Amino acid sequence: MEPRVVTASMLISVTGIPNSPRSIAQTGRTSQASKGEHGFSLLELLVVIVIIAILFTFTTLAIRGTSPEELLETEAQRLDQLLQLALEEAILRGMEYGLEFTPNSYRFLLYIENTWQPLESDRLLRERQLPENMEFELEIEQIDVLIGETESKEDDDDKTQRRPQVFLLSSGEITPEFSVRLVLPGVAISYLVTANANGEHEAEKSDN
Repeated sequence: MEPRVVTASMLISVTGIPNSPRSIAQTGRTSQASKGEHGFSLLELLVVIVIIAILFTFTTLAIRGTSPEELLETEAQRLDQLLQLALEEAILRGMEYGLEFTPNSYRFLLYIENTWQPLESDRLLRERQLPENMEFELEIEQIDVLIGETESKEDDDDKTQRRPQVFLLSSGEITPEFSVRLVLPGVAISYLVTANANGEHEAEKSDN
């Protein structure tokens, strides 16, 4: 009886070792990839989507005309999108955000060490000025609020000490419920941004 010759291919088939250097390399890459993979939470993905949506909206609006009606629409949509971004960040980071209005500007604040801190270095949530002559009309829980009514001269000298009128909570709630109207003198229409306690909000066209 002739001796049985065991070839390399037979040994490979028995041991299960890949039969080519390419397979070995692919197996190694797959192993490394699986070790290096890190999943993203749903909230993180939502924040990224919101940021992309905001940038897309700003780009789209930038190429439109600059009629008074379009200026109002632009600012209302911008506020609504930034409100969504700040709310998503509050949930994701487990921190409390605030929204402060003045008659012709607004800014987002972050509650840190028992004080409200403006997000001055944040490119998106920084303080924003309304276009010339455009103003806010604020209503909180269906009660008209005269913006700046309770501010003193000391508050004007140190704006970082002012408190927000609206709170964006890490629970996803917005409190109190509010609506803010963007108006321009002599323009028949206005835009209204509203938000309720469930965190739902929208910007819509409104007749004065």
